[in-house]
Amino acid sequence: MKAVMSVIVFSLFLSVSTCVFAQAPVLKGDMEARKIVIDEKNNEVDVPADKVVPNDVVEYTLRYRNTGEASASGVELVGPVPPGTVYMEKSVSNDRDIAALFSIDGGKSYHSAPVTYFFVNKDGKKEERKATLDMITHIKWKMSEDLEASGIVTTSYRVQVK
Repeated sequence: MKAVMSVIVFSLFLSVSTCVFAQAPVLKGDMEARKIVIDEKNNEVDVPADKVVPNDVVEYTLRYRNTGEASASGVELVGPVPPGTVYMEKSVSNDRDIAALFSIDGGKSYHSAPVTYFFVNKDGKKEERKATLDMITHIKWKMSEDLEASGIVTTSYRVQVK
């Protein structure tokens, strides 16, 4: 009887564990780069970003999908500003009410715009300065709401090739 009870308890634990794991969020993301060009009617059109030259504008789009069966909380999307490009001011967008945060230190810390930093001047005094657009290395969106099961969140931003 004791052995049977152990098997029943173990089976019940296994079933509960399986149910818990089956209901977990599963996030899948992708990032796409498209070059923005102006057509003959003066409209913006996006084309493959296979080849870019200085002054070209590239738009990066990040999409996260929750393919799991439960909501995901604390979802963050991070996009790099590639070397040889400069972030284009006020070009961030998203399909939800999510504020963008910016990093000037390779993604170690993020701040609201305008990003400021401290600099020690030649007199040894600490000065606060506003970061320039070419200092931005990463952009992050942190969702305050949950990403529901089967939900998708999309964000984008633009850079200009140096």
